[in-house]
Amino acid sequence: MDTIEHFVHEMEKLGHRLDAHKIGAFEQYLYELRRVTRTLQITSTNDLERIPSRHFLDSLMPALKGVLPRVGAIVDIGSGGGFPGIPLAIFLPGIHFVTVESNQKKCAFLRMVRRVLSLENLNVCNARIERLTEKSPESRYDGAVARAVGSIDQLVDWSGPILKPGGKLVCYKGPGPEKEIDSAAPAMEAQDMVWEATVPYEEGAGDSPTLVVLRKCGKEGS
Repeated sequence: MDTIEHFVHEMEKLGHRLDAHKIGAFEQYLYELRRVTRTLQITSTNDLERIPSRHFLDSLMPALKGVLPRVGAIVDIGSGGGFPGIPLAIFLPGIHFVTVESNQKKCAFLRMVRRVLSLENLNVCNARIERLTEKSPESRYDGAVARAVGSIDQLVDWSGPILKPGGKLVCYKGPGPEKEIDSAAPAMEAQDMVWEATVPYEEGAGDSPTLVVLRKCGKEGS
């Protein structure tokens, strides 16, 4: 069975030692996920024993690869059970995260986790991402993350209106995302966004998952 200890060891191998407070937060989050998954279907039952490596470590990859903004606010598009927003909020307490989820029951779970883990740098928004500007019309974000939800062109359409100029969209993708990036070119042009980087989890591995990083053009205040 995959364990928190294994996750902590993998983090150390990647050069990141978690302190006791963060380890405790991941342990509690894992407990809550396993407790409610069978009723809320937050993750598949096949994943229940692989949450630390399959979901926690994967969720943290943008932080581990240095592609996230270092300050400001980041929106998690279609958060579901909190991936990647909650692991990122635990790992990066100095950045504010907003998890956006349309399912009310999952939002209730996210709010419970926020309270239990005392994640003061996390807000939960019960909305469809394309309606987020109606919920908070003045809000603009320094970054957006999207894991296992939507194609790149859809994510560009959703994130373009809510990103600040210079803001970044980080899409969790499989190996070889070039065709999907090319297909998103019209959406990127319409939203004034450009491709910035494709970052593999493992350098030199052709079958490595990737992070596709796009940037919103323009200048602050324009």
